[in-house]
Amino acid sequence: MDIRKFVQTQEAALKKYRRTYKLLDFLTILTLFYTLMVVLSIDQALPIIRTFEVRAGTAYNVAGLSIAFETVVLLTISVLVSLVLTFILHRKDKKISTIELVEEKYPSLRERLRTAYDNISLDTIIANDLKQTVSSAVESVRSSMFLRKKRVNFGLIVLIASVLLLTFVTLNDIHADMTPEDWKGLVDNLPFVPDSSNGDDLVVIDDDPQESAGTENLTGPSAVIVVEGTEVDLSLPPGSGVGFNPGNDTEQDTDFVPSSSYEIDAISSDTYYESFPAGYESVIKSYFEKMAEE
Repeated sequence: MDIRKFVQTQEAALKKYRRTYKLLDFLTILTLFYTLMVVLSIDQALPIIRTFEVRAGTAYNVAGLSIAFETVVLLTISVLVSLVLTFILHRKDKKISTIELVEEKYPSLRERLRTAYDNISLDTIIANDLKQTVSSAVESVRSSMFLRKKRVNFGLIVLIASVLLLTFVTLNDIHADMTPEDWKGLVDNLPFVPDSSNGDDLVVIDDDPQESAGTENLTGPSAVIVVEGTEVDLSLPPGSGVGFNPGNDTEQDTDFVPSSSYEIDAISSDTYYESFPAGYESVIKSYFEKMAEE
């Protein structure tokens, strides 16, 4: 058997087995984590989260089935957590090469398979003899020998158990008696969450706390307020009853000097002139006199 083809075949088989392990771990973690969130009533915490409060309580129609928005969110969170944990569990899988696994499983090929594969292109008497010996030895190697059957069986048992647990919890409606108000109170009591119940709607007029302490309510008896350290009296004078009169705040200018007056009389325009065509002076003048009389 060709050594290069043998190694490629074993690598493909190992990748398939590793995908099986990852899938079992992912589904098991997903089911267990989702079951845990259902039992703890994490869905009741969604209405207090600003991102989810608008859609909380709605449902989606998928293939004739009504799926609650909370269920979609919990499944999404479970998928993300499962992906992260599965990646952490299998982060070292690719560091173990196929040749190392074969040599570990078949001690007779230790160091020999690695050397023959590294010198696959070398054409010497020693290299060819080694490649021929290794080729004969790998014919008895079966890919199924690298399948961790106990690992697969254990994963299937845990997955089936987790699915049964989720089914039992769902059918019997087992969950903690938590409401959105309970979650809000629990979150507010956490030591690292700031208290937002004091001073959220406070409008500060004066930055100096000592001066602002003397400010009074405009709706109360006093009409004196303090703005930036200056007292402003908004009360009206007693008995005025007419409000503010802007005319009283201005004084007449006694230094005003009137301009000289002109005699009211008709003044002819500089451009007017009595240059009429010869022989028509009397006719034109009588015409304008008639017009003036009307």
